[in-house]
Amino acid sequence: MTSSRGIAVVAVLAALPIGGALLEAGDDAASLPPYRASAVDDHPFLLSMDCEPCHSNDPNATAMRDSAGREIGMFEMWRGTMMANSGRDPYWRAGVSAEIALIPSRRSEIEEKCTRCHTPMASSAHGASNTERHWAPGKDATSIPLSDFALDGVSCAVCHAILPDGLGTRDSFTGGFWIDDQDRLFGPHAVTLTAPMFSWTLLTATQANHTAEDSGLCGSCHTLFTHTVRLDGSATGHEYPEQTPYLEWRNSVFQDEVAPVGPRAADCQDCHLPTTSVDGVPIQTRIARSPGGFEFQTIPARSPYGRHTLVGGNTLIPQILRDNAAALRVAAPASAFDATIAATRAQLRNDTADVSVPSVMRHGASLDVRVRVENRTGHKFPSGYPSRRAWLRVTVTDAAQNLVWRSGHWDTQGRILGNNGQPLASEAANGPLLLHKDLVVDPDDPQVWELAMADEHGASTFRLLRAATNLKDDRFLPAGWSPTHPDAAVTAPVGVAGDPNFTGGADEVTYRVFAPHGAGPYRIDVELWYQAISARWAAELFTVNTPEVSDFRGYWNAADRSPELVDAATATAH
Repeated sequence: MTSSRGIAVVAVLAALPIGGALLEAGDDAASLPPYRASAVDDHPFLLSMDCEPCHSNDPNATAMRDSAGREIGMFEMWRGTMMANSGRDPYWRAGVSAEIALIPSRRSEIEEKCTRCHTPMASSAHGASNTERHWAPGKDATSIPLSDFALDGVSCAVCHAILPDGLGTRDSFTGGFWIDDQDRLFGPHAVTLTAPMFSWTLLTATQANHTAEDSGLCGSCHTLFTHTVRLDGSATGHEYPEQTPYLEWRNSVFQDEVAPVGPRAADCQDCHLPTTSVDGVPIQTRIARSPGGFEFQTIPARSPYGRHTLVGGNTLIPQILRDNAAALRVAAPASAFDATIAATRAQLRNDTADVSVPSVMRHGASLDVRVRVENRTGHKFPSGYPSRRAWLRVTVTDAAQNLVWRSGHWDTQGRILGNNGQPLASEAANGPLLLHKDLVVDPDDPQVWELAMADEHGASTFRLLRAATNLKDDRFLPAGWSPTHPDAAVTAPVGVAGDPNFTGGADEVTYRVFAPHGAGPYRIDVELWYQAISARWAAELFTVNTPEVSDFRGYWNAADRSPELVDAATATAH
């Protein structure tokens, strides 16, 4: 088997508009000199367009449809996702450029680590002294620019070529997956007919359940460690967990790797590649059709069939990609991004968190409103990249519908506001940090669940290479999280000491509201809101001057930055 660790990726970044790259956004890929591979290459990569002829919907075929006849082709569902567009993501490119600008002496390491999972085909194809094939056997590699592989993101031939070897181990994290070198692509079903796929790609369809059942496959990129570096480029010796959704899942009631496995067990694919329709009906369908658009009559309908929705909680970047298609060299139509945004919102609203108001108690002229939020995900919420946050907007009105009290209100720029209608100081670059709290008395001091990084001296930082530890991590833990689990030290909360209501799977916070007798009944509206990129993280990024940051700022300013509603509850009190 072949590994692509320790690769040089300068040419990969040259295929993307990062850090003064050779190809700027909007340039024609045909103007790049093609990437010329070695004659002894033996690594099976192909572009998604090579998979599309058989694994997309056609009006003349019933393949890849649910019980209601809806089209659920893998290619169509994937092409508008963050996975498909990970190499185009302007926020990622801006972030990479900001890290390079901060510590330019570490440019090669930054590029290597960041492209490994965001542009894995281009990263792998350029590595290992050109001893890996990055196109399907029999195709003319000299006609395929490396940028095409970079822009294809986390493509079909990445996930379906990853070997099961070592998945879930420490060595597999931070992009440490192994790619098959035997011209195979893996899938979960028994292979009854290999000829069609082989004749089209010279790759052999091979049954292997890890693509559909092993969370460690997802964990190879969604467990990422960085090494802390001083501004002069020297290492501090710290290792920082940039994101750990897989480790969080292992320490939850949802894990299915270690006995005993509980009734709520579910792997990553169960939620992010659902095998039921939007109606909840198990899917049984043919997984391919002929390139001419007709049925493969000899292929039986298969179940389970995973809908390649691959959504998390990010609606902002799909919107930006949709609205700036030419500048970002987007291949998918606007409808594909609309579908991804709709699926993301459905997941946020239906499968992410539940909000309730267990009690409202009067204490003199005040009401104590206890709010409970239960995390329904299999990892922390928010999870993944640390720019994400969730918070409560609590609004109290009296019998005459006059506003009595409000905390956590926001504007259309996604900034949390104070009672004066102005953004809180914590929303600006270099602003104060909002601490975790169990009791909210001041409406201008809302409860926000988030991660806040610190350098080796304990000072706040928003640059990954400077991060050594956390000042705050009060993101909701998954149900069943245990402080004695082997992964607990890496995923432990920070800044919640003294809060007995912050537990595995939930948190409760009390809002003390001035609400005098006689003006009720009072209506209490509680809403949980979510952002993939907080206003504060964007403000900190915009302090860096690079072309990529400038480009992203333009996209950001033009976008609808309103946060996403996760859940809401209402109560009344006198």
